[in-house]
Amino acid sequence: MLDKLFSGGLVGSVGKIVDELHTSDEEKAQAKAKLLELENQVNLKQMEINLADAKSTATGISGFLQRSWRPLIGMSAALGIFFEYVAKPFVTFFLAVFKIETLPLPTLDMGVLMPLVMALLGMAGLRTYEKQKGISK
Repeated sequence: MLDKLFSGGLVGSVGKIVDELHTSDEEKAQAKAKLLELENQVNLKQMEINLADAKSTATGISGFLQRSWRPLIGMSAALGIFFEYVAKPFVTFFLAVFKIETLPLPTLDMGVLMPLVMALLGMAGLRTYEKQKGISK
């Protein structure tokens, strides 16, 4: 997928260099075929890694983190937003009503958190769109 994002991938990028070399058409075709073979090998290895990751039966905290790091990032972002916009105002109000003096509550840098949340929501929206159109793999 990243090769599509970066304008043509390995074959497209290196293929342009091969075209610029002063070689025969047959040598260019052989070089491009070799590059395509190498890219397929890289994709195959990545698929094997993904499959091994999906089949993992790791237990304990490492297994839990391996299987659930994406939901944990989403929940962390949701908890940060909940704290900043819901819990903190209520706690501040409660402390003011009962005249309880404390140190200031911590403030989260929403300028860092919100782009992460928007990226997560965007990816979830794209995945939903793929499922609705039937183009998911």
